[in-house]
Amino acid sequence: MIFALIWYALIATIFLLLSIPLIIGASATFLVLCTGAYIRASRAALGAEAVPVPQPEGVPAYVHYLSGPAGRDLRQIADLTWREMREQAEKAQNWLRSRFFRLGVDNYRRAIGVMIAAGLIAGAVITALVMAVVTLGALLVWGLLFVLAKGLLYTLRAVDSGLSHLRGIKLTCPACHHRVVYPAYDCPNPACSHRHSDVRPGRYGLLRRTCACGERMPTLLVLGSHRMTAYCPHCDAPMAEGAGTAREIVVPMLGATSAGKTRMMLALAETMTGRLAATAADEPTGTSLSRMRDALNARGDTGKTIAEDAVRAYSFNLGRRLVHIYDPPGEDFADSARLQLRLFLRNAHAFVFVVDPFAIPDVWNSLDPVAQRDYQSIRSSQPPSYIFEQVLENLTGMQLKVAATSLAVAVTKSDLTAGLPICDGLEEDVRGWLNDRVGMANMVRSIEKSFGQVRYFHTTARFTAAGVDPHVQDLLTWTLRRNGVN
Repeated sequence: MIFALIWYALIATIFLLLSIPLIIGASATFLVLCTGAYIRASRAALGAEAVPVPQPEGVPAYVHYLSGPAGRDLRQIADLTWREMREQAEKAQNWLRSRFFRLGVDNYRRAIGVMIAAGLIAGAVITALVMAVVTLGALLVWGLLFVLAKGLLYTLRAVDSGLSHLRGIKLTCPACHHRVVYPAYDCPNPACSHRHSDVRPGRYGLLRRTCACGERMPTLLVLGSHRMTAYCPHCDAPMAEGAGTAREIVVPMLGATSAGKTRMMLALAETMTGRLAATAADEPTGTSLSRMRDALNARGDTGKTIAEDAVRAYSFNLGRRLVHIYDPPGEDFADSARLQLRLFLRNAHAFVFVVDPFAIPDVWNSLDPVAQRDYQSIRSSQPPSYIFEQVLENLTGMQLKVAATSLAVAVTKSDLTAGLPICDGLEEDVRGWLNDRVGMANMVRSIEKSFGQVRYFHTTARFTAAGVDPHVQDLLTWTLRRNGVN
């Protein structure tokens, strides 16, 4: 009896001494196997069994990795790791059953199997804890990177907007005249037809956005997004070249029908592209100017401005400035409802008021019947004082700070008024002539009371072999200089 007790005590001691390394070994082995399973699952989740990235509906760009795909990859890694670990657990279970717990196995082997099973269970618990720590760590890293990316996103946007604000840069659509926060851009890949409504840092990229075609594009103006073809997000019209990189100067032409606004605008454009070396900032501007030049050469007239022609600005790149000149139809100035629809008036920096001297009652009444018959076809239907009051009333209603803008008053058709007795002294003192000679004192007072800076010019928009009237250049230079162009 004593011998049996000693024997069993000795066996128990041996098993106890063997159980520790067996349990530790089994735990370590299972941990290693599960670690391998995790590595294989990670490789599969990022490779052969990667979760497809869904294409955003209506947005032809790939979502930034931290804004969605990273989370899906982590879930896929967890799912594949769990699958691999279950497979390892089933293999271990089958191995134990076949080696240590099948029929006919003696008690010693069963005892060893129990210790190995205990080790595997301990290994499974340890593995679960390690995997939980790894998963939590991955989530924390992802969260930290996501927060940093969001911070960088808003910082980049703020820097881009801040630089534009400091430089006084605003975006105006030359077609629909809306203020544009950020233009839409066509993909720079010539073979791709996708258009991106907003490429700024966000869900679809920080420094670069990846188009659905695989082409990468910059997300900020400071990174070169202005080199891509830009479009207005409101009306899809092409923006002027240089939009977003150059300070804009918006100059609407004011005046009645037949006052000579379109001729004056063309004279300003010729002066700008000729003597000031500006360039047309977009294809519509170049095409329209070419068409008007052809019409002027063919029949001596640019044609009447119709409503459709007034929709788009004539845009020019002049150094580090983008100049938009608008030529609305004269009918607008006799109709407040139509004038209110011209949104570009709200964004104006300067105005050019074209005054037809033959529309001034005192001038017209001084002409003999023959002269009146000759000039009737080119005479404005509304007097300039009425046109100005209409414009001023509507600009005030639009809450435009008129006092912060400048006004160039151009008494035009100087080639036709030369020699008329009532126009004596007009060349030397335009303001005095309007104020003292032809009964426009009320208009002059209203002009000078309303606008911050005013200057008067006597011009003609007639084109001769010598070129454009030099007074047109004086008018243009004065207007641009008031807005920072030297």
